[in-house]
Amino acid sequence: MTMIEKLLKMLEDGKDAPLLRFSLAKALMAARQFDDAAQHLREAVHQDHDYSAAWAALGECLMHLGDDDGAVAAWVEGSAVAMKKGDIQAKRQMDVRLRRAQSRRLTVRQG
Repeated sequence: MTMIEKLLKMLEDGKDAPLLRFSLAKALMAARQFDDAAQHLREAVHQDHDYSAAWAALGECLMHLGDDDGAVAAWVEGSAVAMKKGDIQAKRQMDVRLRRAQSRRLTVRQG
């Protein structure tokens, strides 16, 4: 049984929780299943809006899916959450991703 299968089984058994959704999403991301991962990350931040790591991962998924606006929105929200929680490292990481995404958007528009 793969890690994804084990985590899905836990979810099916009613053990739904933000950490379970995050762990499942990270396993799905490693398997390049970004659509499914994004769904679980959306549910994780729905269950726990202050889950900064889930916001960061959601932005990554959306970027892989070509949803630059969605990725930026996730990182903006995640950065605000991280700042509120005092999670400085997560805030820095999301701010770097935001700057890179915004830079790419400017380059595409100018090019």
